[in-house]
Amino acid sequence: MKQTLLILTLTFTVQFYAQTDGKTYYKDVVENCVEDLNKQINQAWADKENEKAKKLFEQLIDDCIKGKYLSNYDFKTIKKDIISTDKIDKPILLLTSATWCAPCWGEIPTLNKLAEKYDGELELIVLFWNKKKDLKKMAGKYDMRIHLIPSENEPTDKSSIMISEFNHKLDYPAAYLIDKDKKIIDLTRGAAFPSDKMTWEEANDINEKKMTEFISPIIK
Repeated sequence: MKQTLLILTLTFTVQFYAQTDGKTYYKDVVENCVEDLNKQINQAWADKENEKAKKLFEQLIDDCIKGKYLSNYDFKTIKKDIISTDKIDKPILLLTSATWCAPCWGEIPTLNKLAEKYDGELELIVLFWNKKKDLKKMAGKYDMRIHLIPSENEPTDKSSIMISEFNHKLDYPAAYLIDKDKKIIDLTRGAAFPSDKMTWEEANDINEKKMTEFISPIIK
């Protein structure tokens, strides 16, 4: 009887602390919070209410992203290594990408510079919409220190990625800034890329400045 009571007490204690640790996890809010606000944002863009769309996106980041915690995800890299987020003891820059996304190509030189400059201080992980077989050309452009994670199945929705139960719904490229305690500090989207009006050098300067400022809260 006493042993049964002890087991029940321990079970209740574990459940109690799991429910009252004061943390809100991204996985628990992404479906409803992000989904609902994203629909409103898309409708505002469709109605050409640009300022409303921008304010709603800021609200989405504040309400659904910032301050939420990362659960453990076991990401399988393009080299078949397993990267478990719980085992990473440094800040994380978690990015999303796709081969058909021009800005995603444009940000690669900046990511390579960050991987070199902050080696040992910052973990860079890139989640791809594409499966491994389609990544050969793009993967070859990244620094070897950046973990590249292909999708097992390409989603029908091109704005989303689901890998190891991590659910991204906010298009590409996007970057989640995560501190060493696995709290999401911020999110940003977009990158400059070369065009008839912009050289590679100009795009790199813009992207490097933007990303350096973005990661500054977690870099000493």
